[in-house]
Amino acid sequence: MNNKGIMGNFGPGFISDVILKIRLTINLLKDERVSPWYKLIPVLCLVYLIIPLDLLFGPIDDAVILYMGMDWFISLCPANLVQEHTDKIKEKPGKQEPEQIVDAEFKEKK
Repeated sequence: MNNKGIMGNFGPGFISDVILKIRLTINLLKDERVSPWYKLIPVLCLVYLIIPLDLLFGPIDDAVILYMGMDWFISLCPANLVQEHTDKIKEKPGKQEPEQIVDAEFKEKK
């Protein structure tokens, strides 16, 4: 996966990048091939949301911690698994292989 650093790209694709990272993180958490130790990273980031300690005022630090945690988790996972799950997420329903159509005439038996 082409990572653009910890904070990514803040251009027009930033929101789609965040959504992709969230979906990718969820899929990798469900995958048994990912180390349970790596799976602790997103879990601990979510625990940070519950703890009333804030490094900055407001939700800014929470968002940064979650984004950095997802980015770190994804970067630690095996590249082939990340690519596999990314491909599944980016697959569109309309891009499936076309059905094979057989053109034939139907004649009824008498």
